[in-house]
Amino acid sequence: MVETQKFKFFNYLNQGLNAVRKNVLLRKLFFIALLSFVFEGCGTVDMEVRKNLDHPNIQPSTVAVLPFTLNGPTPEGVPVHRLFRECFFNYFSYLGYVDVPLETIDNKLQGAGLKKYKEVLELSPERLREILGVDAVIKGQVLDTSNFTAGIHAETSIKAKIEMIDLRTGETLWSTEHKESHYSGILSPTVVEIIQDQMDNVKVRQALYKTAEMFSIGMLKEIPDPAEGWRNEIQLPEITSIETNLKPNQKLKPNDRIYVNLKGDPGLKGSFGIGSWKSNIPLREISPGMYSGSYVVQETDEIKSALIVGTLKNAKGLAGKRFYKNGMAVIEKPSPN
Repeated sequence: MVETQKFKFFNYLNQGLNAVRKNVLLRKLFFIALLSFVFEGCGTVDMEVRKNLDHPNIQPSTVAVLPFTLNGPTPEGVPVHRLFRECFFNYFSYLGYVDVPLETIDNKLQGAGLKKYKEVLELSPERLREILGVDAVIKGQVLDTSNFTAGIHAETSIKAKIEMIDLRTGETLWSTEHKESHYSGILSPTVVEIIQDQMDNVKVRQALYKTAEMFSIGMLKEIPDPAEGWRNEIQLPEITSIETNLKPNQKLKPNDRIYVNLKGDPGLKGSFGIGSWKSNIPLREISPGMYSGSYVVQETDEIKSALIVGTLKNAKGLAGKRFYKNGMAVIEKPSPN
């Protein structure tokens, strides 16, 4: 869909909004009809993965997320490539790779005299492995960004190419080129929510970070997790399934309860976390291999989006983890009356 079509459409929306508000039935039909337009072109992250990547001998163990690059300008000078890298690393660390802290990576590159990322890209896989001491690296390139607010419409998008390179062979293990867009305002049921969504979108850094989160979470569901291949070799506790009562796009409020049920090896210490925001919430083994627990949302809780991550730990301190893919914890702090 070209940009001129979008502008014409949203101008039409602004002109007709007052008439729509006067008729409840018409408003419902109006918003339902908009769904196909708003989410046109938005879908899951399409990732190209090697077919035999699930073999333990092929999966890399240690991975470094290199500094991301940026093509072209960025909204209001926000360094989207740095923001996206940090956001992606936060979610990538949930997988079973031995990931290297970003500060450590940057220090090693600078210690080798590499102050410009262009110099890093020109290095051979052998030299990168010598400097960083890892099996693989992730390269990221932000191709385009936008942050647009007008009338009742707010949109933020990030288009990027991300790939994992095996430094042992020089091969690309997986890659994706994807555009993630976050729309707000147009589907909000009240004028107050429309205004609030637009105010949030004007906060460019926050809007871009939220879009980067959506991009990262979409990738996380597609990236092969080496924990499955290593589990038998190092005898990590096994988690076969994790379920919660969270639904897509659900917004939690005070006194709502997040239930978590986890199946896995019996006789272990179970817990779950809500992203990096809250961890070690206990799970009780209600029957052999079946663990259950919950968390009640408090008045002071507030979080934009977080993965539910279940953990089983044995007596040796080894832990198996698994995250819930079908819903995010979104906790909104109630607005003052």
